[in-house]
Amino acid sequence: MNARVRSVLLGLGLGVAPILLLDLASTLRGSVVTDPGGTSFWWVVACYAGTGVLSAFGLMTGARDRLLAAVAITVLLIGVVPWIPVTGLGWVTNIPLVPFGSGGFDAIGVGFALVGAYAYVLVRGSRT
Repeated sequence: MNARVRSVLLGLGLGVAPILLLDLASTLRGSVVTDPGGTSFWWVVACYAGTGVLSAFGLMTGARDRLLAAVAITVLLIGVVPWIPVTGLGWVTNIPLVPFGSGGFDAIGVGFALVGAYAYVLVRGSRT
């Protein structure tokens, strides 16, 4: 596979997966509160751990591949910005598959933290 295609696809995955995992963690946390016997709180912890592992992998890979970091920033911004109550961004919600998260506080907070981390990696490159 071409290196650029691989970078773009990996950047898409690393942009979407953390938000989806945090959305799943929010859903599971609500399930644990309403029906404690239905699921375990450890699944919520596993979702947070998976988000951390994916983010660390993405940042390490993004330090060597700036295209991956740029694509991940773009996807994260497209996924997180519509949940912020700002006027003039309503057109973003008309893009298919956006927004792909529920807009939970943890998904928005971690999404913007990842945007900042990927931006740092994009600027610094392999010197990080």
